[in-house]
Amino acid sequence: MPKRDLHKQPFDESTKTKLLIYRSYIRAWLQVFLHTERARGKPLQFFDFLCGPGEDSAGEPGSPLIVINELLAERVKVEQRGHNIRLFFNDQDPSKIDNLKELCSEKALPWHLRFESLDFAEAFKKVGSEIGKYPSLVLIDQNGLKHVTKKVFDALTAAATTDFLFFTASSFKQRFGTLLAPEIKLPANTSRLDVHRALADVYRQWAPKGVFVGHFSLKKGANVYGLVFGSHHWRGMLKFLEIVWKLDASCGEADYELEQDTVQGIMDFEHGTSGFKKRKVEVFQERLKHLIASGQLKTEDAVFLCCLENGFLPRVAKVYVRLRDDGVLKNPKARFPRSSAEVMKAPRRIEA
Repeated sequence: MPKRDLHKQPFDESTKTKLLIYRSYIRAWLQVFLHTERARGKPLQFFDFLCGPGEDSAGEPGSPLIVINELLAERVKVEQRGHNIRLFFNDQDPSKIDNLKELCSEKALPWHLRFESLDFAEAFKKVGSEIGKYPSLVLIDQNGLKHVTKKVFDALTAAATTDFLFFTASSFKQRFGTLLAPEIKLPANTSRLDVHRALADVYRQWAPKGVFVGHFSLKKGANVYGLVFGSHHWRGMLKFLEIVWKLDASCGEADYELEQDTVQGIMDFEHGTSGFKKRKVEVFQERLKHLIASGQLKTEDAVFLCCLENGFLPRVAKVYVRLRDDGVLKNPKARFPRSSAEVMKAPRRIEA
């Protein structure tokens, strides 16, 4: 797959969306650690392994300047709470690192910045043991799929107090099959628009218990790319989902239409049946109703986590009212199940 230098031209719309998600998550991530007592005084670490020169040809901030600008906006709080900021920027192209150094020097930053110009594998090996020692946020904006192997993914998911985002060229995996990222096996019937969801499902299968994995698909022309997100804490997944569901109110997973505006009729000619194709939200609502009604999910926090693990905001699922209307839910009004994050502190039992 030929490499393109995306920084020699203005960022396209999908790249801007990707950077918007990254910026929004940095803000949410900082709010958590700047208001959590157990994190007070601890270093906050940011790793950008394929950082580029810091901006595009039109001066639009890239990932390095985005994290720096967000930190500067919170500088007073950072200093009040005694956080040491550690920033690691790497790009194999020395000229891009030189450009980034110059941009950073103009800002007279008070924090420790480390620059490298290494191949990804070398850079990851060099600083991999530092990831997770303290609260860490990792970005791997790869041009393809080759860098985030199962070994790298396992290292990221093993690192405590670490959230990560990485970029993948999902359509290329579908096009080149086992010639590209052979560890990843996609279902044979995967549609072009669903390819990033299928790719993210592989990472979800790889993830150890307790690690949340989310995704967001991005379309560039005929090709589908996307972000994969990972967090060791439910609150990280909640923040990520809040961001992407604002971008895609129908599915929470793409910058293009995955489902038609109208319900699609379907016919099964083999069995002589017809019906309607259900939307993603409807399918999940039915599954969640069954899990609650059958007693497999017995408490508010269990339902809350099930929603997050399946890429849904609990408020989007809207399952409790439906269960009440169906006569399944028996909780009185004073103990009616909630969908807010408060359920993780003191969950109520679901009476079904």
